[in-house]
Amino acid sequence: MIDTLRSEWIKFRTVPMNVVLLAIGAGLPFIITLLTTLLIDADDMDGADVLALAIGSSLITAMLLGVIAVAGVAGEFGFGTIRPTFAATPRRMRVVGAKVVLSVGVAAVVQFVLIAACFAIGSALINSRGGSAGWADTTGSREPIVGIVLFAAIVSLIGVGIGLLVRSTPGAVAILILWPLIAEGLIATLLLVARLDTVAEFLPFQAGNRLWFFDDESLGEDVVLGRWTGGLVFLVAAGVVVWLGALVTSKRDA
Repeated sequence: MIDTLRSEWIKFRTVPMNVVLLAIGAGLPFIITLLTTLLIDADDMDGADVLALAIGSSLITAMLLGVIAVAGVAGEFGFGTIRPTFAATPRRMRVVGAKVVLSVGVAAVVQFVLIAACFAIGSALINSRGGSAGWADTTGSREPIVGIVLFAAIVSLIGVGIGLLVRSTPGAVAILILWPLIAEGLIATLLLVARLDTVAEFLPFQAGNRLWFFDDESLGEDVVLGRWTGGLVFLVAAGVVVWLGALVTSKRDA
């Protein structure tokens, strides 16, 4: 398994697209945090506000990490490079497991480091301009840090599953991006019109988004799923997608 992980890591870090997407995903939240804390009145932000800004702006990072996970799987099928991989490691589930571990691990580490960096630079800029922003201000609002890291990791897990199922990079990326942005929104709206609000809460990204919300008021009134129960629903949905992808991979020709 270690050799398989090492092989997947070499593939990951030598693909130029991954570097570009990581740079974009990390650069945008950093720039947003930088400009906001430079231009806003320093007295209008404290540590909790800087943290909220860092987490909110890093959602795009989580989605791009999912795109990287999709491309890492679907791209191998598309270009046929998965064949020598399976020839070297005939136990296909070992390859799938390595891809899952690498994608989820990279997503979690990148997301956490990004949040920490954005918070550090944002707080430093606010303090340098006469304001007051620090870690002490975030008491009671630190759970979203864990939430956004888990969100990024689970999105990457879903990305691996979609890549295994679809095997086409454009198609798989389109599904990963358009499902939460368009399809789930339309389904949720129809369910709300039909007065099935509770059912709408169990849609994967509707549930998963609760992970990074800052307080219960953001969830609304009379909700069934909280932060961690919503995250669990999101994780189960991701697990199902990966399981289906692994099942197809074990039975279908490469």
